[in-house]
Amino acid sequence: FPMFILFFVVASILTTFLTKNGINTDIFHYFKILSKFCIVMAMSAIGLNTDIIKLIKTGGQAIFLGGSCWIAITLVDLLMQRFLNLW
Repeated sequence: FPMFILFFVVASILTTFLTKNGINTDIFHYFKILSKFCIVMAMSAIGLNTDIIKLIKTGGQAIFLGGSCWIAITLVDLLMQRFLNLW
């Protein structure tokens, strides 16, 4: 079981509980910065450990599907923003 999921759930519950009980949300500012830093480090570690040639040879269809989904989601998001006059 990935422990980061457990930590995420505990942090979410703790933040919600403290915010609902009147704790100032400014104290969470540095935790947000730290969490962004940790996410960037984790993604970098995963990316640096990836063998691109092996990934393309064994997962070409998955890469194509992921790229297609990314493009479709981006287009739908931009269309919705335009439709809702957000830009």
